[in-house]
Amino acid sequence: MSWRSGGRLRWAAAVPFALVGLFGTPVGAGATTGARAPVERVVEPAEEGVLVPSYEAGLTPDDENMQAFLSQNAVLEDIAAYASERVVLPRDIPLHAASCGEANAFWDPQARDITFCYEYLEALAPLLAEQQTEGTAQERSAQLDQDLVGVTNEAVLHELGHALVSLYDLPVVGKEEDAADQLSALLLASGDERHVGYALSTITAYAALADAAAKGEEPLKAYADEHSLNAQRYFNWVCWLYGSDPDRYAPVVQTERNPDGVLPQDRADRCPGEFRQMEKSWSPTLKPYLKT
Repeated sequence: MSWRSGGRLRWAAAVPFALVGLFGTPVGAGATTGARAPVERVVEPAEEGVLVPSYEAGLTPDDENMQAFLSQNAVLEDIAAYASERVVLPRDIPLHAASCGEANAFWDPQARDITFCYEYLEALAPLLAEQQTEGTAQERSAQLDQDLVGVTNEAVLHELGHALVSLYDLPVVGKEEDAADQLSALLLASGDERHVGYALSTITAYAALADAAAKGEEPLKAYADEHSLNAQRYFNWVCWLYGSDPDRYAPVVQTERNPDGVLPQDRADRCPGEFRQMEKSWSPTLKPYLKT
C-alpha cells in the first residue's frame, strides 16, 4: 500500500524558516558532543502558568546529537511560546527533553511535567528519511530536519492535551489518546503556515510508521495499546487536515481524476463534519482556558 501522494503529502507552502541541521550539515559554531549540563531558558513571570523547557544532557552520542539539534534550534522554547499564545495553564509545567531509554513522550500526572525523549526522534529519523523521495540531497536533508521539528511539536502538544485533561479534570468521551491527537491536530491546523507544516510532518511520520508496520506482521499487543494503530492515526490526521479546509487540501482525496490521492472518497465526505465535531467537543470544554 502506498501512504504517499506524489512522493510527499506537501499540499501547503514550504515551512519558511531555516534550521541548524542535524543530518548532512554542521551543527554550528560552539557545538560539542560531550556531556553538558541541562540548558534551561528563563521564562518571564506571567499571571498564568507556562511550559518551562529544559534540555537534559544526552546519555549516548546519538542522544547528545538530538539534544544539540533541539536546543540550538530552540524547539521546545518555540512550542512553549506557541502554547502560551493559545492556552491558559493553571501552573508552570516543566517540559524536559531527556534520555529515556525508550522512544517515547509522556505526561506524568504525579510529577506534573512533560518529558520528550531524544530516542523518539532517533527512532523516527531513518523512517522519515525513507519518505524523502524528491529534491536534492541537501533539500531532502533540510526537509528531514523540518519534519523532526514538526513531530516534536505534535508529540509535545499531544502530551499537553493529557496535561490539560489532568490539571483541569476535563471530561473525555472515548479514548483519551484519540482526544489528545485531536487537540494537537486542532492546534496545528489552526495555526500559521509553519504550524500547518508541522501537521504535514506529523502525517509523514505516521505514513513512515505505517509503512514500517506493513513490512512485518503487526504484533498482537499493538491492538491492545491505548493508542490507535499508526495507520489509523495516519488516516485520521489526513482526514482532519483535509476537513479543516477541503478546498485547500482537495488533492489528498482519491477520485477517478486523482487516483494518486490517499484519502478514500467515502471517508473524505465525512471529514469536514469530523473536524467540526472535534471543534465542538474541545472548544466548549477548553473555552475558559483558551486565549484565542
